[in-house]
Amino acid sequence: MSNTARIKTAPKLSPIWLIPIIALFVGAWMLLQHQLSQGQTIYIKMPHAEGIVAGKTEIKVRSVKIGTVDAIRLASSRDHVIARAQVDNHYDNLLTEDAKIWVVKPRVDESGVTGFSTLFSGVYLEFAPGESKQLTDRFELQEEPALIANDVKGGRYKLISRDAEVLEVGTGVYFKGYKIGQIETANFDWQQQVMRYGLFINAPYENLVTLNTVFWVNSGLEFDLSADGINVKTGSIAKMLKGGISLATPEGDPPGPVAKQDHTFSLSDSYKAALEQRFYDYQHYLIEFEQSIRGLREGAPVEYRGMRIGTVEQVPAEVMIDGRPAHFSNTSNAVPVLIRIEYGRLYRDSAQAREFWQSHVDELLQQGLKASLKPGNLLTGAVYVDFDIYPDSELVGLTQRGDYTVFPSTSSGITVLANQVNDVLNKVKGLRIEESLAQFESTMARYETLAVDMRQFMSDPSMKALPKEFTQDMADISQSMRQFEQSMEQFEVTMASFQNGSKMYQQMQSSLEQMQRLMDELQPLSKGLKEQPNMLIFDKELPADPLPRSDN
Repeated sequence: MSNTARIKTAPKLSPIWLIPIIALFVGAWMLLQHQLSQGQTIYIKMPHAEGIVAGKTEIKVRSVKIGTVDAIRLASSRDHVIARAQVDNHYDNLLTEDAKIWVVKPRVDESGVTGFSTLFSGVYLEFAPGESKQLTDRFELQEEPALIANDVKGGRYKLISRDAEVLEVGTGVYFKGYKIGQIETANFDWQQQVMRYGLFINAPYENLVTLNTVFWVNSGLEFDLSADGINVKTGSIAKMLKGGISLATPEGDPPGPVAKQDHTFSLSDSYKAALEQRFYDYQHYLIEFEQSIRGLREGAPVEYRGMRIGTVEQVPAEVMIDGRPAHFSNTSNAVPVLIRIEYGRLYRDSAQAREFWQSHVDELLQQGLKASLKPGNLLTGAVYVDFDIYPDSELVGLTQRGDYTVFPSTSSGITVLANQVNDVLNKVKGLRIEESLAQFESTMARYETLAVDMRQFMSDPSMKALPKEFTQDMADISQSMRQFEQSMEQFEVTMASFQNGSKMYQQMQSSLEQMQRLMDELQPLSKGLKEQPNMLIFDKELPADPLPRSDN
């Protein structure tokens, strides 16, 4: 008897397969956890990878590690490097578009030595989070570290410098010698050819920055040589070594409204220059001088009876009139000078000063107001423009040349004195004393004849028969004539002393000759002072000796 086989269907999935499935699941979960623990991947564009090591260089915020550079490659354009970094997922919210990143390495600057620890641990990347809400994964490495963190309170302002010396990032900003901020950025605008600075003023000192605040470079040593004389100012040794920017409200001016963030100011090379450059409300005038302008410099003061009212802008005036320079004129040999009347110097309220000047300038011109050159400093030879009233001069009003208003001028100084003395000498020469004496002698001869006739008439016997009153009148006339004769005799003696050959005449002639010689000597002095005002201190500049030339 045969047994019947029992056929059982084997299960399609063996329990043994649970082990690799579980292992695969665990591996995937671990890989996911690893990826999640890696956080956000970011890319940093940098000019070079000096000191950066993949897998080692860390990214830190306030010395706390938030990520690591894991790869470095050269960009396809070959002009920069791309570094890939992983940031921990706890810090994803720090990756804002206005965040800054830079390399921390040993540096020596105004604030001292920083990054010294990287000599042993290697460089790392410092990450400064921004304030934007927009996140990004693309960043660009900064060449210099951010000096001011975004969470530091204060105000940021801009400076434009055209003539002052170039300052470095980190240079301090001072108010009355106390540091209140520093230069945060410095860039050269090659198109405008100016330096542009970004300043950060720590809170609460940003309230010191008002609309009428002036900024200037404080080098610690100021040396000023101008028409006002020589002025030397020194500061502390630290200022002389470090320099810096100073700010202040001009003396006598009340503080203006507080300036808003990113307001632009002008940076001057000295406090004096800052005071002069703060007058933005002015009017240009063209002055044509009929004398040498040697010694007149740009920036020289324009004064009215000792009061500063403006500044010389161009010497000579580099302006175009009718398509050619102003000093290329066929009708005049005068040298044009461009000045500006600054209304803020006339009065604190420049709008009120402008109204007063424009409404009274014609009246002043009718009184003889003119511009002239006056010596400011014999040591330096500097001169300045002076406005004053010359009532005896020809009255001249304002004229127009092209787009510029021409202000009348007059000569001054030794030239005027020489002309006046010459006029006196010419008038003395024109008196013709000898002719006057000859006419006087002829008149006296006629008078003596008349006197003889009167005596004969009075001694005539027939005069006794005339009335007593008439006789008394004639006696009075005779007495008066005798007195007149005595006066004329004395006058004749006096006038005789002025005759040709007399001692008085010789003395007078000698005095006139000395005055003439003095004037002859003053003429080259006047001319020399015109050409070189400081020739009284320094030797007059002479032309170079001619070089011998061969006849061949």
